[in-house]
Amino acid sequence: MNMDTTIHQEHERTLIKIARVLPPNRVEQLVDFARFLEAQILSEELLQEESAAEVEADHARWDALMATDEAQALLEKLAEEALAEHRAGKTRPMAFDDEGRIVPG
Repeated sequence: MNMDTTIHQEHERTLIKIARVLPPNRVEQLVDFARFLEAQILSEELLQEESAAEVEADHARWDALMATDEAQALLEKLAEEALAEHRAGKTRPMAFDDEGRIVPG
């Protein structure tokens, strides 16, 4: 067994031990954060695979999509829902590290 595999297994065991003693809502947060990290890695990999022209074309498509009345109405609805959750006390502040990445709060 190589060193990377051993270290990976140790991290897995540590995470499992931590998850077993956390209250359910904190386990959900742990899973959410793990999914966020996973998505961040996938995003970084995609950016490395795309050329600058492809990225620019993708941005142009998103800009065109976001400029539609339908998209604006949907964004307004989502914003209203987010504000309602915030007013109901269901949100918490975001925290970032020195590199601008979100960290558990």
